[in-house]
Amino acid sequence: MSNKILKQRTAIVTGGARGIGKAISENLAKEGCNVIIIDPGYTINGNHDEKNIAENIAEDIRNKYNTETLAITKDVSNETDMQKSIETIMRKFNNIDIVVNNAAILRDGFVFKYSLEDWKKVIDINLTGAFNLINKTSKIMKEQSKKDNNYNHGRIINIISTAGIWGNFGQAAYASAKSGLIGLTRVAALDLQRSRITCNAIAPFASTRVTESIKPQNEAQEKYKESALKIEAKYVGDLTTFLSSDQGMKYSGQIFGVRAKEVFLFNQSRPIYNFIRKKSDSNNDLEEGFKNHFDQNLTALETDLEAFSTEPVID
Repeated sequence: MSNKILKQRTAIVTGGARGIGKAISENLAKEGCNVIIIDPGYTINGNHDEKNIAENIAEDIRNKYNTETLAITKDVSNETDMQKSIETIMRKFNNIDIVVNNAAILRDGFVFKYSLEDWKKVIDINLTGAFNLINKTSKIMKEQSKKDNNYNHGRIINIISTAGIWGNFGQAAYASAKSGLIGLTRVAALDLQRSRITCNAIAPFASTRVTESIKPQNEAQEKYKESALKIEAKYVGDLTTFLSSDQGMKYSGQIFGVRAKEVFLFNQSRPIYNFIRKKSDSNNDLEEGFKNHFDQNLTALETDLEAFSTEPVID
C-alpha cells in the first residue's frame, strides 16, 4: 500500500519549470500527485526565453517520480488560452485538486520613472493570471465537492512575496501585485469555505532568478542577498505539499512564510491602536491624538530586505 500523501490528486503549478515552481512541482510529484506545469518559458522580465522548458521538466518529473505530468506553454493572463488549457487538463485527468499560483515576472523601476506598459505586464501575469486560474479551477473544485460529500482535497496556494507586505525600492508593480494576491487569497478562502476548499498564501525565501536580480541599496540588503542565495527552493516545496495534504485542510486564508528551516505565520493588517477625537472643529485634536497614541507605534519605513537580513537556519 502506497504511503504517498497526494496519490491520485492532480495539481497545477504555474511557473512550474524553474526555481521555486520547479521545486514545488517535484515535491508534489514525489508524493504521488499528477502535475501540470503551466510555463511559457519567460525570462524574469516576461520575455520568451526557453519555450520548451516546461515539456522538458514535465518529462523529467514523470520519469523520476513515476507520475503523470502535462506541460502547457501558455501565458496565465490570457483568458482564452487558460480556458482551453483547463479543458485539456480535464480531458486528460478528469479532476483538479491543487492550484499553485507561482508564475511571476519582475520589471523594476522607481515610481517617478515607471512606464504604464511595464505596470500592466507585471499586474497581468502576477495578479490577473492568478485570478484567471482561480476563477476557472474553483468552479471545477466546487463541482467535485458537490458530487462527493467526502471531498475535501481542494487547495489553492498563492506564492506571494514579503515585498507585498513591506515594500521595496523600485518595485511598485511587483509589490502591488503581490499585495493584491494577499487580498485575493482572503476573498477566495471566504468564497470557497462552504465547499471545503482552502486558499492560503506563502511568502518564500529561496535562491531564485528574483533574488539573483536584487540590486542592494544598502548593507542590510547586501546581507539579505547573500543569505537568500544560500537557501534551496525545496523548503518551499515542503510547505506547499503539507498545505496540499489532508493535514492542511484546517488552514485557510492564512499567510505563511518559509526561509530554509524557519516557517512563519504572518499577522494580517488589523487595527492595533485607536483614539477618540475630543472635538472636530479643528485639527488640533488630531495632532494631539497622533502624538499620544500613534507616534510611538508607527511601522518602520524599511523594506523586506532589511527585515530579513539575518542568517537563515539551514543546518
